[in-house]
Amino acid sequence: MYPTASGSSDQPAYITDPAQLPVLLQQLVADLADPTVVYLLGGHYYDRTNHPRYRHFPAVFALQQGEVDNVEIGPDFVAFDTEFIRYPERGEPHYPGPWADHFRATVPFAQLYQICRKVLTPAEQTAGEVNYGPDTLLYYNEAAYKLYPTPADINQAYAAAPPSGEHPLVAVLTAVEAGLADPANHYLVNTTSFESLDGPVLLGMLHLQAHTTRDLVIEANSFTCSVQLDPSDRRAWSTVRVAFAQVWQVLLSDSPQVDLEEVEEAGGFLYDAPEVLIAYARHGRMA
Repeated sequence: MYPTASGSSDQPAYITDPAQLPVLLQQLVADLADPTVVYLLGGHYYDRTNHPRYRHFPAVFALQQGEVDNVEIGPDFVAFDTEFIRYPERGEPHYPGPWADHFRATVPFAQLYQICRKVLTPAEQTAGEVNYGPDTLLYYNEAAYKLYPTPADINQAYAAAPPSGEHPLVAVLTAVEAGLADPANHYLVNTTSFESLDGPVLLGMLHLQAHTTRDLVIEANSFTCSVQLDPSDRRAWSTVRVAFAQVWQVLLSDSPQVDLEEVEEAGGFLYDAPEVLIAYARHGRMA
C-alpha cells in the first residue's frame, strides 16, 4: 500500500509522472551534500561501463554522499559514477579480491519505476541495512514497473556490444587469457564454426586450459590460438581462428566435463549469445 495525500484516498503523495523526474533528481543532487540523506533508485536495467556486458539487471542503487559522484541528469536518463565491492571469481583479474569495481551507470527514465528518500537516524548511519517504508516513497511508476524484461530480453542484452563498438568478447577473452595462468581453470568456447588448418569445424567446442592452449591473440572481431584438437596426441598443436560472430557461449569450469547447473551457480557463464546458435539452427549456416 503506497502513501496517499492527506485527506484523500485517491491522490498519491508520491510523483507518478516521468516528466517530473528531472526536477526530483535535481533535489537528489542537492541532498548529496547531507551525509544523513540516502536515496534508493529502483529500475529494471542500467547500462554501465567497464564490463564485457553493457546492460545489467536489475537497476537498484542506494545514492548517498561518498558512494556516488558526477551525477548527470539528462532529458530521459540519470547517470552517475559508483562502485561495487566484490570478490572476483577464480580466473578474473584481481582474484581473490576484494576489489572495488568502479563504473558509470546510466538508468533510462523508461526503466526507472521507484525512488525513495530517507533521512538516517544516528543508529541507521552505522547499521549495515536500511529499511525503506511507504513514507519514504517519492516516485512510483506502475506502468514502468509492469514492463519487466523477459528472459529473452535479458539474453539479448547479455550479448549486446557496448556503444563504444568494442565487442564484449574482447573483455571476456582478456579475462580468459589472465585465467589461463591457473591450471585449475577450464574454459569452454562453444561456436557454430571455427577455422582450422584442415578447414572449418562446424559446431566446434574449444577447451582452453593452461596445458592445452598457447599463443592466444585477441583481435577486434576474432581470436586465434593454438590448441590440442587430438586428445590422443598431446604433442600435436593446431592453430585455429574463431570469429566472434560464431561464438554463442563461453563457460568457466573446474573441469573439462561441464555440469551446467554447477557452472551457473558458480557464475561461470562468461558469455551467452543464444541467438547465434538459433540463427545457425534455423538457416543451417553460420550466423
